[in-house]
This record gives sequence, structure tokens and C-alpha cells, in this order.
Amino acid sequence: MKYTKIKSDTQYTLYCERHEELTFKNYIAHQDEIELIEVLIEEYENRTIEYNSNLNPVEVLEYLLKENNLAKSELARELNVSRQLITDILAYRRDLTKAMIIKLSKRFKLSTAIFTKEYKLSNS
Repeated sequence: MKYTKIKSDTQYTLYCERHEELTFKNYIAHQDEIELIEVLIEEYENRTIEYNSNLNPVEVLEYLLKENNLAKSELARELNVSRQLITDILAYRRDLTKAMIIKLSKRFKLSTAIFTKEYKLSNS
């Protein structure tokens, strides 16, 4: 399969599916191809999120969860935080702390700047 820079959500989806297929098929035999796909996917995600710079950090997190097909409970487990904390952040009840910003940046391989934009918490 010939790979190019990802230019659309459709192409992004195809690359994600191919990545998953190769990973579960035989990771060792396809390691170079898998790593190339990962680079292309990561570059597209970074470009897409940076392009949508009008998104606030909560919207970015919602987008990342959806695009990575990741449940709040899975993210909480990976970051070693409570599911309730993730729920509260997504409901605009809690701010992102510096520690959480760093964890999210590392998890999704994104700049911390994406998660530092100001946003308003809900009053409830």
C-alpha cells in the first residue's frame, strides 16, 4: 500500500483501520509499516487540532476521545485519575490542572498549549 500525507477524515479512518489490522495481524512482521502509519496519523491529528484552534481544551478532549474511540473510563485508567474527574472536566465542572494538562499532552502526543486555552466553567 502506498502511503501519503493524510488529507481527509476518510483517509484518516482508512489509515487507522489499516493500522489496527496490521497490529493485530502480526506486529513484528509489519513493524516498519505500522510505525509509518502512526507518524502519518499523529501528524494529521496534530494538524487538525491546531487548525481548529478555536476549540477550547474541553472540546479538544471530547474530539480526542471520539477520534481515538476511547471511553472516559479507559482514559482515566491510563492517566491514573478517577473517571469522575474526567466526567467533571468534560461537563465544565472542573478546570484542567497543570498535572492533568501534562498527562493529556503526553497521552495524545500534543503540545501542552492546546490544553491551556481559557474556558468558562459551568455554574452548576
